[in-house]
Amino acid sequence: MSDSRMSVRKLTTRDAENWAKVGDGEIFVSDIVDQATAPDAKMTVGFARVGKGEALDISFPYDEVLILTKGSYTVRPEHGEAVTARSGEVLYLPVGSSSSSHAEEETEMVYVANPPSVYADHVAASHGSPDEARGGRPRAA
Repeated sequence: MSDSRMSVRKLTTRDAENWAKVGDGEIFVSDIVDQATAPDAKMTVGFARVGKGEALDISFPYDEVLILTKGSYTVRPEHGEAVTARSGEVLYLPVGSSSSSHAEEETEMVYVANPPSVYADHVAASHGSPDEARGGRPRAA
């Protein structure tokens, strides 16, 4: 008998049922692996869609990796030089970092956050506001 918690699953944007809008712009996120869907997972994984020209200021109380699948995304760390990633590239945002970011064009990405409990606490502390849930504040580009 197999344990369903240990089964390999393929997930796509079609599996993302609950897209949360971040702020007033065209930024949407959806967790697809989290404590609710995979209690034993050691990470949270989701999809993000960011409209061209959208910008976000964000601080991370957890480690996060952004894997770009479409478009171009620039992150400007509070201390350091701007880094731009394109489709097929990865951005690592370490715990405790603060940055501003900007979508150079329509952008899609997969995000991976760890540890999942800190991510979940961060979301819960937001009182349900999607932009606060992601730790960010939309800003003018």
